[in-house]
Amino acid sequence: MPAGHAPRVVRWVIGPKGPRRGAESLKSGSKGVEIIHMSSPVKIRAAIRTGLAVLVAFTAFAALTGCNPVYTRQQEEVREQMNHDRRVYGRSNLPMQFDAAVKAQAWAEKLARDGRLSHSNLPSGINVRWCALGENVGMGPNSIVVQAAYMKSPAHRTNILSTKWNGVGIGYARRNNTTYTVQVFIKTC
Repeated sequence: MPAGHAPRVVRWVIGPKGPRRGAESLKSGSKGVEIIHMSSPVKIRAAIRTGLAVLVAFTAFAALTGCNPVYTRQQEEVREQMNHDRRVYGRSNLPMQFDAAVKAQAWAEKLARDGRLSHSNLPSGINVRWCALGENVGMGPNSIVVQAAYMKSPAHRTNILSTKWNGVGIGYARRNNTTYTVQVFIKTC
């Protein structure tokens, strides 16, 4: 910045009546946020660092609390394969349910470590109020083959096609050329 030039600072206060330019400060106890526009490179870099830190903290909070969770591509592919079969039979798509997805993913990883199939303790890890739970566990060379096997099994197909569910959690793990999938079905109430 050239000598003798002060950084440009414009104050905006966003209060109950909307934004106001040139306000000195917020009164004690008022509800609002003060936004300062800065043109100084040092202040801009500091504001960017602070903004990035807030963004990282918010993203971590969202992941821990289940807000806007991000699922893996494989989890979404398995869910799409399952929902495709539901649509073929005239059923609606099941959305991903966070607690069920966390549980299903952890269980798929355990199955892959163990190298064998077993069912989980279904209520364990489900922290939302639920009325019904179901689970499919399977293994095969890929998720398409596992989904086809689910649909050939009457009990697994019943879980997939049931209209009582309003959410699903999907788990996917791979080990030694074997794919493990877990579908945890949930009806929240």
